[in-house]
Amino acid sequence: MEFSQQPVIFVVEDNVIYQSLIAKELESISSNIHFYTNGESCILELDKHPSVIVLDYNLDGKMNGLDTLQRVRDFDPNVYVILFSSQKGLNTKEVFLQYGSFDFLEKNSLSLRTLRQMVDCVTSPGSGAVKH
Repeated sequence: MEFSQQPVIFVVEDNVIYQSLIAKELESISSNIHFYTNGESCILELDKHPSVIVLDYNLDGKMNGLDTLQRVRDFDPNVYVILFSSQKGLNTKEVFLQYGSFDFLEKNSLSLRTLRQMVDCVTSPGSGAVKH
């Protein structure tokens, strides 16, 4: 019998409605999903070695998504980070990609399915993207 370990997924999102929507989309991929409303809590838990971090830009606490991303990169440059945010502005996507986000997905009702597909692709056996 082969044991298949569930990928560890972090969702850093301060909006409880979006937390619920994301949970519903990702529950078919893993039951090992951890939710955080701020970057500080996420950083303290990085020793759980997440395979994927879904990260919002606007967060509770002192750190925003970019601050959190930089700290994640300092801890482990190989964690797959998807910035999932409604943050709009000039070069937002480019800035986050420059600082080490692997993907940027604008938050809206249609993008939840895309988010699930992205996480599924990254965490699927044989994808080569999951390091942990």
